[in-house]
Amino acid sequence: MARFIVPTNATINATKSFLLENNFFAPMMGSAILTLNPKWMHMEPVALSMIAAWGAWCRRQGLTITAENLTKSSDYAARMKLFEHLGINYQPHITEHEEAGRFIPITNVKTKQDVRGIIAAVSTLMHLEDDMEELAAIQYCMSELLRNVLEHSGSPDGAFVCAHNYTEKQPHRVTIAVADCGCGIASHLGRKYPEILNDDLAALRYAMQPGVTGAIPGMYGTADNAGAGLFFTRCIAKGTGGYFQILSGNSAYRLRRARNAEEQTGLHTDPFDDRSDQWRFPTAWQGTVVTLEIRTDMIAFFDGFFDWIREHIPARVPTKGKIKFT
Repeated sequence: MARFIVPTNATINATKSFLLENNFFAPMMGSAILTLNPKWMHMEPVALSMIAAWGAWCRRQGLTITAENLTKSSDYAARMKLFEHLGINYQPHITEHEEAGRFIPITNVKTKQDVRGIIAAVSTLMHLEDDMEELAAIQYCMSELLRNVLEHSGSPDGAFVCAHNYTEKQPHRVTIAVADCGCGIASHLGRKYPEILNDDLAALRYAMQPGVTGAIPGMYGTADNAGAGLFFTRCIAKGTGGYFQILSGNSAYRLRRARNAEEQTGLHTDPFDDRSDQWRFPTAWQGTVVTLEIRTDMIAFFDGFFDWIREHIPARVPTKGKIKFT
């Protein structure tokens, strides 16, 4: 039976154990189950966006989604509009307050107009009107991640995006997550690079490098950005000392938080040159999930944040012939 088990901590930091615990797309018999923790849960946008995308996929298969352990600990998920996307009736135990300045609830994005709506809402919802570098960084990441889905996913459900502005504790950060249940990265890139067609981890490594995918219409590259979208998004996360994570198929990559200024400012074109984790899982996620942290308090340390990234990118040597992954 298709089941999504939510652990106590469904966060970027706990991703490996979170993914190992689930077989999201197991054979099904008319229903799918969302199993919540009965005592306490800490859910971040990465889990919320994935559950919403999984739920849309299940409902498209004709499955009815039910939830186990709906308790007061489910209130945050309700405020993020999760149960609305799953077709589950749940009434929060507390009165909802204005969301502006704290989070963007789960939003289904299917069209370019939907993307424009999200981008326009970022400044108001995050209260960033007075910090143009910070606002530009977050809007850029939102735009690139959502545009990628519209161009590559192939899913009729589109993408599910949400964000949270964590100002109540250190480090101050905005966490953004985008999930889809589409074709996945290896399937798309494999049309141009057949050697990675059956290697999800190699495809992830490739997709995050500038200039690799620009020759392919759609996906993570177009003629105007030469595949720089995911690369710049990774650099934004790293430049502020935050996480960056991408999951597709049976593999995942996570850029770790920088431990010092040297790690934070050492930008690499090859993501595997960064201090990071790479995983392969026994079961696959049918689509792509990208999540990142932007340390908003760190952007101010760089004069012209985007110019600073461009100036610190190492020169890339064009690759000829077959691509080798070591």
